[in-house]
Amino acid sequence: MGSSGGGNSPQQFMKTYWHKKPLLVRGAIPAFELAKKLGEPLGSAISVEELFKISSDDAVESRLIKAKPWTFADGPFKRKSIPSVESPDWTLLLQGMEARHPAAAKIFSWFRFIPDARLDDLMISIADPGGGVGPHFDSHDVFLIQMSGRRRWRISEQKDLSLNPDLPLKILKNFKVEQEWDLEPGDMLYLPPHVAHDGITLDGGCQTWSVGFRAQSYKEILQESLWRLAESLEDIPELDRRFADPKQTATNQAEQLPEELIKQVAVKLQDLKLDRIDSFLPGIAYLSEPKPQAYFDGTAHNLSSEEFSIQLAKQALKPHPQTRLLALGARIYCNGEDVTTGQSSAIKKVWRALAAKKQLRAL
Repeated sequence: MGSSGGGNSPQQFMKTYWHKKPLLVRGAIPAFELAKKLGEPLGSAISVEELFKISSDDAVESRLIKAKPWTFADGPFKRKSIPSVESPDWTLLLQGMEARHPAAAKIFSWFRFIPDARLDDLMISIADPGGGVGPHFDSHDVFLIQMSGRRRWRISEQKDLSLNPDLPLKILKNFKVEQEWDLEPGDMLYLPPHVAHDGITLDGGCQTWSVGFRAQSYKEILQESLWRLAESLEDIPELDRRFADPKQTATNQAEQLPEELIKQVAVKLQDLKLDRIDSFLPGIAYLSEPKPQAYFDGTAHNLSSEEFSIQLAKQALKPHPQTRLLALGARIYCNGEDVTTGQSSAIKKVWRALAAKKQLRAL
């Protein structure tokens, strides 16, 4: 376990901690400490009331968890169904907040030293004293940023990750605390996968912002990629030809799959180079697909190229927070689509700039 005042460079962090061991960073957001010294403490960029309002939106994934006894419910939530700010032992979780508020979207830009393909979403947890989700573990990396109030984090790198079968939540059966800290606003805790942890709220209106990463199973990667590869075979006219076997000899084992068919399919697979990673990789671009609940609402009217140029001279073009852009070499994928193949060099240049900088200014 490491502890730092934020002095780790991205290179040091990735080499020493990423996917290896936890790290506590005191004062990860220096503005909080500075404001405190000036006697003007900062609050979260998103108010409690705003979060309650967002939880009433049926397009937002939200959950309400209560302790003593443990219960949970899925949103959307009317304001009256959320416990009052004074009552203890409850937590409201809101997923995908980067798409709901610019302050949450900005947090993502801090983590671009980690490949975009690994980033999942930003979850906000709001709770009152005693609130939490119980001791548990995640299968992915997470950065827990304290934004308002204090939260006590207790962690354990125990090997026993068995769950209590009698509870409605995934809570560890035998949690043995190894270390604990109270995080103040501006502090951050990084946890690699499978580190057991339990966060207990100490103050009213406590907000923890969790930047989560994704790690697909190899099965998912292969299945999704092969599915897209299968679709791409539509573009190869040669494969429309029918199997022919003029060399087939008389057989006394009619039930056996013919050697001639096996041989010809093997040749076709070899021609397609499906065992080569560069032939397979375009299928992995499914990682650029947005989350299932992503909703894009276009402008009322499409801009002409002249209008677009004028707009671009005034302000930078920024992708919608739920848009995913990934590069495979010089090829760019946007929301699951290859947007550069067959395009002019100018358009390719624009897409590459947008993918690299997450914004586009007049060239």
